[in-house]
Amino acid sequence: MPKTKKSLPAVRRGSALLLTTILLFVVLSMVVSLSYITVMEQKMSGKTKSSVGSFFNADSGVEWALNRIASAEGDIAIAIAFGDLNIADGVTCPFPGCNLYFLDENGEVITDGTETVDSIKAVRSVGTQTVGDPTQRAIEAAVASGGGASFTYYCNLSSDALPTPPNICTDHGGAQGHCPDAKFTQIYDLGSWGACSHTTYFLFRPPGGGCLNSQWLVHNLGEAYVCSE
Repeated sequence: MPKTKKSLPAVRRGSALLLTTILLFVVLSMVVSLSYITVMEQKMSGKTKSSVGSFFNADSGVEWALNRIASAEGDIAIAIAFGDLNIADGVTCPFPGCNLYFLDENGEVITDGTETVDSIKAVRSVGTQTVGDPTQRAIEAAVASGGGASFTYYCNLSSDALPTPPNICTDHGGAQGHCPDAKFTQIYDLGSWGACSHTTYFLFRPPGGGCLNSQWLVHNLGEAYVCSE
């Protein structure tokens, strides 16, 4: 007796095809969403790393400038003290990714290199990081009368995150504390600095700052201290 071949009704075949299409669409949407999240996380991670790099360039520039001011005679010209005749465009630091600007008692940028060192009331350091996403970060430090200075010193808990010479948090003991040079005294602990992350967002967290709520992860990357001469 010959066998008969059974086939699904057209309605059931159409339903199966529709269900398969829906499942493929759902899977494809999940793959696209996961890929987007991964790409965004990589981009935010790159931005944060670049931001930290430019921040430490600026911090190193402030430290170098304050040391030069402290060791220079007050009546010497700024251009001579820093070896740059055109200070209006910023004094280049002795390492890449850093420019310095000097402010007078009115908070204005000093553009005349013949002005003396004792006319500098504050130092503005602009750090730049060109690797990855280009970023800039600026730090200002006040210069006290008589050449003394106070500034905020940022140090890092891990050497792996530093694109510049290591600013590792180190307690030197005594009055110097965590300050980078024995000329300075640690007068205040500002607390930790770092970042806050949530899903695809990664935001810088200033010293002593917190994150929005418990859904955000807190990342402690370093400490901040006020150092005074």
